[in-house]
Amino acid sequence: MKTALLLIATGAKYRDYAKTYIANAREYFVPHDVVLFTDGLVDAEVKHTFLYEHQGYPQASYRRYHAFVKASPILSQYDYLTYSDVDMFWVAGTTEDEIFSNGITATEHPGYVGTNGTPEINPLSTAYCPIVRNYFCGGFNGGTSEAFLKMSCAIKDAIDADDRNGIQAKWVDESQTNRYLFDNPPARILSPAFCYPENAGEHYKAIWRRANRIFEPKLLALEKGGR
Repeated sequence: MKTALLLIATGAKYRDYAKTYIANAREYFVPHDVVLFTDGLVDAEVKHTFLYEHQGYPQASYRRYHAFVKASPILSQYDYLTYSDVDMFWVAGTTEDEIFSNGITATEHPGYVGTNGTPEINPLSTAYCPIVRNYFCGGFNGGTSEAFLKMSCAIKDAIDADDRNGIQAKWVDESQTNRYLFDNPPARILSPAFCYPENAGEHYKAIWRRANRIFEPKLLALEKGGR
C-alpha cells in the first residue's frame, strides 16, 4: 500500500513540531512518504514539499483542503492518504489493518464521545448540520486517495461558497468535515485513541465514563494552549 502522510507546518513553532512528528512517525506509523505543506525547511527526507504560506489560525487550518486539491496530481499517485496535525505525538505503533479503510477513515473527537458535539448551527453556512451521528475531530483522518480527494474537493467548494457569502463556520475545517461526513458516512471510525489529549484530565475521563468507554492512547494531541 503506497501511503502518503500529509502534514501542514507554517511558522517556526509548527515547523519545530513537524521535525519531531516526522521522526516520530517514521518509528510508529505505517510505512509512508511525507508530503509537507510548509513555508520553510523542515526535514531533508520529506518526499514532497509544497509551499504553503503562513496564515495563522484559523486560515492555515481552514484552507488545508484547498492545498490538497491543488496537490492532487501528486497525491492521486498514492493508494492511501492520511492527514495529521503536526502537534501530535505517537506513543504506540499502528498497522494498516487497524486504521485503513475502503473509503474515509475518521476519528471521534475526544471531547464529545457519546454526545452531539459542536456541529455548525448557522443555517446560512454550507457546514450547517445541527445534528450529527458522531462528532469527528479535524486532527487525524484519511482514506483511499480517491475518497480523500473527493472529500477535499467537496469541502473546498463548500468553503468557497461560504467565502462568497461572507460566512465562516465556527470550527472552520472541522465543521465542514463533520458536515461532509454526515452526508457521506466514513467507512471506518477510529476511537479517540488516535487524538488522545496529552495529560487527559478528569474532564475528558468523565465524558468517557458516561459513554462507558475507555481508551489507551496511540496518538497524543499535544497541549499548546487554547483550542
